[in-house]
Amino acid sequence: MRKKVLSLMGFLLLFVTQVLWAQTSRVTGKVTDSKDGTPLANVTVKVKGGGSSSTENDGTFSIVVKTQEPILEFSYIGYATQTVKVKAGESVTISLEIDQKALSEVVVTGVGVATSKKKLAFAVESVNLNNQVKVSTGDVGQQLVGQIAGAQISSTNGSPGAKLNILLRGINSLNRSTYPMILMDGIQIGTTDLTSLDLNIIERVEVVQGAAAATIYGAQGANGVIQLFTKRAKTGKINIDFSSSYTSNELLNVGGVSKANKHAFVTNGNNEVISSGGTPLTWDPVYGSYSANVQYSALSVTSYAEKAYDKNLQFYDHYKMFFQ
Repeated sequence: MRKKVLSLMGFLLLFVTQVLWAQTSRVTGKVTDSKDGTPLANVTVKVKGGGSSSTENDGTFSIVVKTQEPILEFSYIGYATQTVKVKAGESVTISLEIDQKALSEVVVTGVGVATSKKKLAFAVESVNLNNQVKVSTGDVGQQLVGQIAGAQISSTNGSPGAKLNILLRGINSLNRSTYPMILMDGIQIGTTDLTSLDLNIIERVEVVQGAAAATIYGAQGANGVIQLFTKRAKTGKINIDFSSSYTSNELLNVGGVSKANKHAFVTNGNNEVISSGGTPLTWDPVYGSYSANVQYSALSVTSYAEKAYDKNLQFYDHYKMFFQ
């Protein structure tokens, strides 16, 4: 009888020990970015079979497990989900890798924190410039050409470095600008054009095109909003990237087009150009112009452009001046 009681007590003690172990056994650890080792906060940690937790600001976590070899799932917005088999009571370090596909589904515009596009009631275009091949011009605006659905991005004229014309919501004003609102890290840069911003400091761009732009940013966002996010310093090893390039932009005068170096204006015996008043044409230095109009008949059969600019009318190649 005594042996049965001892056996029963031993069984109960073992059972209670297992129950207590199941309730108190934990797995601790830390979650970091695989690229630079930055701690990741608010990473969701789930135990397969039940139970979940999240990481603290320093990336650490502690979660109760009920088996000796639990399977933990780590998930975070913008990062690839990772499943790891661990042992109860041990401390683990998990490195999550950025999921480029998932990153394009996450936006910050208008809400201040990373949010999935599926949770927003308005459309936001997101362009990640960090890993793109940069355009030769090094221009933020040119880099966005063809990457934002429905946006019209073009140069106002053919001159190098000319301001870009950007239409996000079409022409919605007859007498005012249709240029969108530009923000950099949440601060409006209304006096700065995209052509003057260094492409290498921009990590990602988010664009709000619809009516939601006005509801989020007010009347200034009526033409749409382009928000730029700059690159930030990160903890870890020093990483130095160096690139060098030289770009030259110039207007091309294909074929060497120039103004005719001979004229067909009426002249006197000294080849001086005659004004409409019958006197030789003179230059007025006060007004910076000639004193009168020249005499010229385009319909005259004797009107040939064969007289040299060598007297009182100077030759100016206006085409050459334009292409400067």
